[in-house]
Formats: sequence, C-alpha cells, structure tokens
Amino acid sequence: MRLLLLLLSTIVSAFAYMNEPYPPFIITSPKPGQQIKRGDTVNVTWELSPGVRFPLYGYAASRTARTVAGLLPPDASKHERYTQNIETHLQFTDYEYEWLVDDAVTPGTYQLGIGFYYHEVSPTFHIMP
Repeated sequence: MRLLLLLLSTIVSAFAYMNEPYPPFIITSPKPGQQIKRGDTVNVTWELSPGVRFPLYGYAASRTARTVAGLLPPDASKHERYTQNIETHLQFTDYEYEWLVDDAVTPGTYQLGIGFYYHEVSPTFHIMP
C-alpha cells in the first residue's frame, strides 16, 4: 500500500508541472532571431521560474539533474522528438551549456529544447551555412 501511495504521489507531482500557468524554466539564449554559423560556439542559458524547485520530473533525472538538449522545428510541441540531439548528458543545475555548432547541423530555422520527456524551448533562431 505504501508503494502504491508513493507511486501515486510521484505521478501527481509530475503532472503538476504540466498544469502550471507558466513553464518550470525558460531558455534565455539563444536569442530570438539570432543567426548562428556552423562552427560557432553558442552559450545556451536557462533559468528556473520563481518558486520552482528540484526535482523537475519529466525534464531532468531526479537524482543527477542530467537531461538532454536538442533541436526542434519552430512550431514544435512540448512532447515532440528532437530532430537532432546536441547533448545527452546536460547538467541542468549548471544553468548554461557551451554548444559547438558542428557541420552536422543542417542550416535552417530551429528552437533548442531542454528536457527528456517534456521540454521547454528557446526562441526561434537560424543556423547559417
């Protein structure tokens, strides 16, 4: 019975993030409309929304705060799969990540997402040849 109650409370906590009127964190860079060339290093930054504490169920591992980051199309949903992973062991509690945009990234318009089951996204930016 205790195990069932623990499981139910974890599920309720996880779904609580999805019903909040604001996201648990926001990605503050790259900036809206920023033009990035392949070969550039981009300082990706994010910050927690006021009142949010760890763990962030569905976004980062509860014990290690590790998560993933990837590229998404400009109109991506909160659950959409990344078109390309850029980091699979991102330390969420660092609140920044240096991303080297390599030649494997196809030029185009993207959003950067952070999270493994749910993700929040950056403003739209452009990868240039």
